[in-house]
Amino acid sequence: MEELLARLSRTADREGAVAQALLDDGMRLLVYPLEHGQLVVVGWPAASGHTAHGDTLLHRRGGDMARYGAWLPAQFSDGGWYVARRTADTGVPDADALLAATELLL
Repeated sequence: MEELLARLSRTADREGAVAQALLDDGMRLLVYPLEHGQLVVVGWPAASGHTAHGDTLLHRRGGDMARYGAWLPAQFSDGGWYVARRTADTGVPDADALLAATELLL
């Protein structure tokens, strides 16, 4: 996932537009270009059939802010749950940070 996000990051930076990918398991990865950095988003669209509950997600995040605090929960208009993290440059979170994002969503 880290390598795919790095490619999405480069594409978003080069094109100045959102880059996204849908994984085989239904998880969606998005990279939003910002004026200074990027917003990396990981989550489950409603159509994936995967359900996350906001209260559970917030409780899990609050229970270990050192691990999960950089990821901000968001529910998109389609009903899907995501976590977002802002980067200061065009780099992506490392493998451990991406694992933390997926843990939050389970």
